[in-house]
Order: sequence, then structure tokens, then C-alpha cells
Amino acid sequence: MAGPRKALLSADFLSCVRVGPLVKIRLMDTEQKLNILAESSKFDLACACKPKDEPGRVRGVEGRWIYPAALPNGRKMFLLKTLQTNTCVNDCSYCPFNCQKDSRRVTLAPDDLAQTFRQLHHAKLVEGLFLSSAVVRDAESTMERMLATVEIIRLRYRFKGFIHLKIIPGSSEAAVTRAVQLADRVSVNMEAPTPERLARLSAKKRFHEDIVNSIKLINKARWQLGRQNTCRHTTQFVVGAAEESDKEIITATDRLYQAYELERAYFSAYQPPAPQEQSGVLFQDAQPLRSQRPAAADAPTFMREHRLYQVDFLLRRYGFARDEILFDTQDRLPLEKDPKRIYADTHPELFPIDLNTADREMLLRVPGLGPIAVRRILKLRRQQRIRQLEDLKSLRIHLPTVAPYVKTPSRSPISTASVILEPVANETFQEGLLF
Repeated sequence: MAGPRKALLSADFLSCVRVGPLVKIRLMDTEQKLNILAESSKFDLACACKPKDEPGRVRGVEGRWIYPAALPNGRKMFLLKTLQTNTCVNDCSYCPFNCQKDSRRVTLAPDDLAQTFRQLHHAKLVEGLFLSSAVVRDAESTMERMLATVEIIRLRYRFKGFIHLKIIPGSSEAAVTRAVQLADRVSVNMEAPTPERLARLSAKKRFHEDIVNSIKLINKARWQLGRQNTCRHTTQFVVGAAEESDKEIITATDRLYQAYELERAYFSAYQPPAPQEQSGVLFQDAQPLRSQRPAAADAPTFMREHRLYQVDFLLRRYGFARDEILFDTQDRLPLEKDPKRIYADTHPELFPIDLNTADREMLLRVPGLGPIAVRRILKLRRQQRIRQLEDLKSLRIHLPTVAPYVKTPSRSPISTASVILEPVANETFQEGLLF
């Protein structure tokens, strides 16, 4: 009996559930495994601002593993989002699937996962794939299985649509290069901004040797492939799990943009566990650092994440330098006011600016003006002189926000004290894929 039992325990479709002192063995079909792995994969996401009428962390109505992702152009794309396996050798303290957790472990074989994706795509339920994985045995064997899945989808089924593939830290250069060849988007999760912070989360992960080196290999592969390759890469930080400061995260993010042409970074807030949710919910399962975290970081966790996204946009799209971002005495971003407004309020020598003469760079530094609004203002200036603030109404600009920081020939700027600002409590969030 030892031989068949050993074979069962190594089967891809096996699920083991501990019941008291016994282990109950149960065979699972592909759909059952996909339900578990896709449910697990929902934790690999990040949050950003959203309109008030938009839902948050939700899935498509057609199936639990079909995830609606928002593209940069505003279009929605439905993805099959899943893990290859949730069996993991790593010990990340915030993760419910680390090697120290007693969780249900399942793995999808490449053929099974690829065939399921093909069926969903043919049924027009999904348009793309987001594939991640826990680390089974080692990085290379895990990447081998993930690459096999994507190769079947690309080569056998001739799928030309969107694929986002996670790179397992510590993967070989050959595996990383193949991933860049096959995928439209790849990503390596930084998790923490420094080696010291990462050591608080995991004793096994190596900051430079595994994570940073994988990012270097991605960038190298993209350059070697040249114009033939359109793959882009992103990363993610876990916010608040390692007692890191906002300044540390912003510094690491900016360095990635400058050195490795990162498309963008994502930030996912660590949440202390809810009493009723102790069954494998990422950022709500493990709590080794909760008693050590500053009290100020608990309640406004998502607002802190939100401020990091705002600074990220200032760095990527608004021309701000890292040393222009203001932090408090603990190197945290103030939560009561957005960082762009703080910059404007602390630089009275620059504001208000003249709407008729300010260049694009200065217009982008005005609170309430983004790239689209600035483009509209510049177009309007080519057609006419802006004589009053009301000339901007047709440009869909929120005038009460802009008013204290601009001037026109017909009027002086409004004092910031007279402007009614929307309270922080009204700010809402959109949660979406690492995209």
C-alpha cells in the first residue's frame, strides 16, 4: 500500500484536508482546483482611486475566477486570474499560503489550465490571462510549469491576446527571457523597499540576489529583444507589513523607474486580521507584526495606500522629482491632504500661476489639473486668451480645487481659506489587478 499511497500524494489533482489526527485524501477535478487557486489569486492585487459608483474587489458574474480588470485607457478586460499552485516553500509572514500554514494545497497541470483557459476564451467569458504562482520546490521548477502553460496557450492554441505572467524571484535568465517573449506584461513583486524590511517578512527571500536580479534580467531581455518585443513590467509593494516608511517605498519606486524602465508600481495595503476571517485571506491571516506597528498605521491603511498612488502618479506623469515630495517627521505621507496640494501650499513663491503664460510643467503642478486638463488648457490658449476662471468650465475642470492656485487678468486668485475642500472621508478606492 505504500507505493500507491505515495503516488497519490504526489498527484497534481490531489487535495489533502487535515481532520483531527487524520489526513483525508480527496481527488479533485480541474474545475474544483481552479476554484481554489483562482480564489487564492484574488489576493495578488492592488488598489487605486475609483469613482463612487464603481464596485470594489469583485469578480465577473459568469464565474468566480473571471476577473474584470481596468485598462489604462478605461476599457474593461475580463481575465482568467489564477495561481498555477498554492503549494509554497516560502515563509512570507503576511501570506496565508506560506509553508507554515495548514492550508489546502492544489496544483493545476499546464495542459489542464491551458485547456480551461481555451474553453473560457472560446465561450467569450475571458479575454486574457493573469497567471501567478506560489513557489513549489524552487523558482526554476515553478517557472517551468508556468511557462509550459503559457506556451501551450500561445503555440498550440494560437492565442494572441493579453497575458500577464508573474516572474518567480530567483528564476534563471533563460526562464525570464522566455517569459518576456511570451507575455504582454511580466512582474516581480518587490514586497518590501529594502533588504532589512524584506528580512522582517521572510527569512528565505533574498532582496538583491532574487528580487532585484530578476528585475535586471527582465530589463536585459527586453533590451535584447528590441523592437520585436512589446512586453512591459511592473512590481508590487506590500504596505505596512514590515514597518517601512512611505519615504522608503517612494525611494525604492523612483529608483526602479530610473534604473529599470519599470512601467509602474502597485501598492497593496497590509490589513490586520478580522476576528471572523481567519481562513486564508491574504493580509488578513498572518499578524506577526500587528502589535509592533504604529497605531496611526492601522485605521487609515487604505488612505496611506491611496497617498502612495498619488505620489506615484506625480513621479510618473506629472514631472515631480523624488526630493519634491514632502513627508512628516516619521517619513510618512500626510493623510489629511493630497501630496500635490501640500506641495503647492508650501511653495507660495510659485503659486498662483498665470493660466495664460505658465508652461505645461507648471500647469501640471496645479492641484486639480492632470495631463488631460492641461492639454485642454493649452489647446484653449491657442484659440483665445483666458480672461476668467469660468472660461475653464467647458474643459471639465473642478474649479474650486484649481482656483486658489491660478490667476487670470480679470481676477485675483481665491484664498485657500475660502475654498471648501472635500473631506478625506469622501475619497474612495478602486481595487484592481496588478496591471
